[in-house]
Amino acid sequence: MKCFVYYLKVLPYIYRCIGSKHLPFEGNTFIHLDSHPDMLVPKDMNADTVWRKDDLFEEISIENWMLPAAYAGHFTNIIWVKPPWAHQMVDGVRNFLIGKHKESGCIR
Repeated sequence: MKCFVYYLKVLPYIYRCIGSKHLPFEGNTFIHLDSHPDMLVPKDMNADTVWRKDDLFEEISIENWMLPAAYAGHFTNIIWVKPPWAHQMVDGVRNFLIGKHKESGCIR
């Protein structure tokens, strides 16, 4: 249950910091300390959901909350600091293109 609560708490706090001007609206670097990358995209989420925070918070889950925030422009860089036993992704630099699918309107 701790992990489930984790993502519910993090993104609202980030949004609260953006709203109170403690963080810029866009271009932030997010440092993610975890044994899982949590960088999936919600399967059927309309891309415009990122602009409605209450709807966004309902749509995301523990494995897919970071890239929608990146799509909204809040994160420019995501740095995943992982333990040596985490092998979901090979070490290195990745560039993600996150956008709105032309036909479905979903985030991809």
